[in-house]
Amino acid sequence: MMRLAAKRIDDDLRDGAVMSDQIRFVEDFLRRWADGAEAFHDAIRDSFTPDTVWENVGYQTTAGPDEAIAFLGKGEAAWGRDAIVAEVRAIAATGDTVLTERVDHEYHKDGRLLFSVPVMGIFELRDGRIAAWREYFDTAPVVAKRDATA
Repeated sequence: MMRLAAKRIDDDLRDGAVMSDQIRFVEDFLRRWADGAEAFHDAIRDSFTPDTVWENVGYQTTAGPDEAIAFLGKGEAAWGRDAIVAEVRAIAATGDTVLTERVDHEYHKDGRLLFSVPVMGIFELRDGRIAAWREYFDTAPVVAKRDATA
């Protein structure tokens, strides 16, 4: 099956609008997920601080890159997830905080779509890295996929 192409937000910028370095950093981080599980792991290693807190509100919280990668590994092992295409609908920044509205499309290793979930994400940057990341989403599609493979 065909995966959605990752869309660059700056493709939509017109009339002299300027994209901040913070937005560009988060956009690049999100785009790397589409290249597969190992690329996502590398993005975390490259972009997290040693103590980054990634909170999937109502689901799971991790501290540091190793816990985040272990958390991702559960979905990769349980249902064969490989890539996540983040369809960014809106992105905004104030200082070192970047807000994203997006739909995350999660794909199996064989290319088929596992599920899609709307997400509101908040990235807090410190010294050019992600220091905190909070995700707000309906956990039902994730829990249903987890429970179906348990």
